[in-house]
Amino acid sequence: MNKKALEKSLLQLQEENKILKEENAYLRFELEELRAKRYKSGSKKPPDNNTPAVVPKKKGGLFGHIGWFRKKPDRIDRIEEVRLNCCPKCGSRDMTECSKIDEHIQEDITLPKVEAVLYRRHYYYCPRCRKIVSSKGEAELEHSYIGPKAKAFAAFLRYAVKISERDVKVLFEKAFNLKIVASSIAGFRYQLKRAGSPLYQKLMQSLKTGAFIHADETGWKIDGKTHWLWKFSNKKVSVSHIDESRGQKVVEQIVGERYGGVLISDFLSAYNKITARRKQRCLVHILRDLKKVREYWHDDRGALRYCERLEDI
Repeated sequence: MNKKALEKSLLQLQEENKILKEENAYLRFELEELRAKRYKSGSKKPPDNNTPAVVPKKKGGLFGHIGWFRKKPDRIDRIEEVRLNCCPKCGSRDMTECSKIDEHIQEDITLPKVEAVLYRRHYYYCPRCRKIVSSKGEAELEHSYIGPKAKAFAAFLRYAVKISERDVKVLFEKAFNLKIVASSIAGFRYQLKRAGSPLYQKLMQSLKTGAFIHADETGWKIDGKTHWLWKFSNKKVSVSHIDESRGQKVVEQIVGERYGGVLISDFLSAYNKITARRKQRCLVHILRDLKKVREYWHDDRGALRYCERLEDI
């Protein structure tokens, strides 16, 4: 390599070195600026105990979001007149009432009391039946020391709100002063199931007479084992059914082998052999499949035209 080439190479390296130094200096400046923002120096004076603490302002909603305001209650259950006997500042009783009255509505929970009911059942002799007969109270549960409202509320907390049986027990004791055993809450569920079975069967029959049924299923764990939560519904009725099977027999059990309306479902084979007046496949599933067709046959004009026409329909 001659002298000229060496000088040229040296000048080039010097120029690159200069650029790198400038970039390095700029990056150092940015780093120091970021550090100053991230780690601010603790130069603030310690708060004075005599100075009242400044309450931070409430954080507002996001820009563009519509504000939410609590609706005024439809009724006022109780009016409390807040009056003064003496001045809260100096204790003087020499005060004159002004015409100004500030009204403030507040909603709160008034915990219900536990009601103990003694049902005194009277017995009668029926000469026609030749038997001694009696009846039960309006809200009486035979052989039960806990009433239907308490049992229903305990089951709601356990299976709808999904709090533990021990937490339900604590809530009943603290809020209502009603002692129950945690293990008995599972029994409440089976009692409610037996009591609600006639209504459930009635809803099932009503579902079958409707003009259409939406049907779907999803995975559902019971004690770690996979089951299936089936849902059958129309505009008025919604029926849930949990089963170990995901097969056709479950659809037959709920809908029947023949259905006189429109069965709306996804492409699960369990619905294929059910006879219905008409069948409608889920539109979301169809559109999802059309997207796959476009990906695999993106060069096929006929396939693309078919997808477009089907989407228009």
